[in-house]
Amino acid sequence: MSAIGYVGGRMKIGQAVFQDYQGIRRYGIVESIKVKDRWTYAAVKWLDDKSYEEAMSYLEEMRHKDLAVYEYRADQLKQIDPKKERKTLKKIIDYQKNMRKND
Repeated sequence: MSAIGYVGGRMKIGQAVFQDYQGIRRYGIVESIKVKDRWTYAAVKWLDDKSYEEAMSYLEEMRHKDLAVYEYRADQLKQIDPKKERKTLKKIIDYQKNMRKND
């Protein structure tokens, strides 16, 4: 069964993903997948996610209910290749270092 709702390929367990939540960039690993109403949903293990957790704790305190999301529709997540990301980020860091040297 092909799942609707995911652009750019099928979601896989173990896939690295990111999500922007109101300016908070979150990185994680897909832990499980299910298809519901022809949409693919994923449970994600988020890493270094303190900002999101603090935001959700604040909302829970203010509204007296848990508003955290535990399953994400696949179109809410972006697949990433961590090796490629690291390589590109290294180029950015090196470029910035060279810019500072020229100041």
